[in-house]
Amino acid sequence: MCLLLSAILLGACRPVEPSTELNIDLGLILPEEWKAVSTWESINIDADSEQEYLLFYRYDASTTADGEGISGPIGAVIYDSQSPIGMPEESDENTRPPAPRLQPYALLPNYWQGSGFGFVAPPRQTGRPDWFVVTREDHSETDNRYFEVLAQQMPTSVSGQSVGGGPGELPEHDELIVYGGFSPIGGPTYMSVFWWSTLSEGYGSTQISAPGGLYVEEWDGAENRSPMRTVRARYPQYDRSLLCKESRFARQIDLNFTSEGAYRAAIHYAEGPRELVFCYGVPQSPFYPEAVVLAYLLQPDSNEQLLIGEARQTVPRSLGEFAWVDALQYLATIPTFAGQAATSQSITTTVWASLVYQAGGEPESRLYAFTLEHVPSDLSNRTTDQWRIIGVEQQ
Repeated sequence: MCLLLSAILLGACRPVEPSTELNIDLGLILPEEWKAVSTWESINIDADSEQEYLLFYRYDASTTADGEGISGPIGAVIYDSQSPIGMPEESDENTRPPAPRLQPYALLPNYWQGSGFGFVAPPRQTGRPDWFVVTREDHSETDNRYFEVLAQQMPTSVSGQSVGGGPGELPEHDELIVYGGFSPIGGPTYMSVFWWSTLSEGYGSTQISAPGGLYVEEWDGAENRSPMRTVRARYPQYDRSLLCKESRFARQIDLNFTSEGAYRAAIHYAEGPRELVFCYGVPQSPFYPEAVVLAYLLQPDSNEQLLIGEARQTVPRSLGEFAWVDALQYLATIPTFAGQAATSQSITTTVWASLVYQAGGEPESRLYAFTLEHVPSDLSNRTTDQWRIIGVEQQ
């Protein structure tokens, strides 16, 4: 018979390969709309002595307009195997212990107060998401009412054993990190972080997502064993020169969203400014005019060859020291036919660049117009036609 769970998990039973760890058939507890991506996996980030069980599943299956079946995004839930307080520790012929109950705690999807949003992995992902548990190390985060509050949260008995005032040391692990999706530029597209909050709230969460991929630039301690401190995110602009906006998310304590009675503060990742970069790195020989300008702005010392004539002195002097490139504007085509380019004396075009300067600590945006000149191909030297910067003016 199906185990009795909370109302959110009520549903028809579906035969699924049984779990070897809990010895419980997944089909006896999962709603009919869910399809397990993996079997039970042991986890413990709530500091009690009992193991919990992490499970990934697909939901919201759909069919596209052309008839393709989509299995849906991937969600995650943690089951807490709980036994009734006061249950007999040993059974005899007249006493049979009650069966343990699986208490589900939804991670994502979730829409209740204190929860995150979305899912842990998008549709079309094959296999379960990668996950690992970490331990907080930053003193500003571990300086909390952990033991006092945890003692209030914990029942007087767990599995028939008295727990008294709770544990006397911080848990070995206290955060779960899940990677979902994959960008062709590189890296996962979703990073989700979960931690234990309160009995009423369950697990708190926060998430970073970027279609151009995420990359952890700084950890609090050891890689994959401590919280992520700084994460780089990229957002494709879907243009001809393969440009991306790039930003960095920094980990911060979020006291405004910390639930009353929680043993630790909630955290979130604050996004910094979005800068214009090349999605796949600066090209060796940029083709389009806007790519020539951006390549020079990002790496002026190694791309001096993109300037010709007096521009090698005037352009660096006009620009000065700027913080980042915010945006580019350019003409989609050059108003000259390709067959006429070789006979034309001079062909130029303009690229407008918005640069951000840190003037007195406050960001200041300035607009510059770059003039570029066309350099015809040279078959004898096996060079294609190119664009070179011949000047710049502030607008």
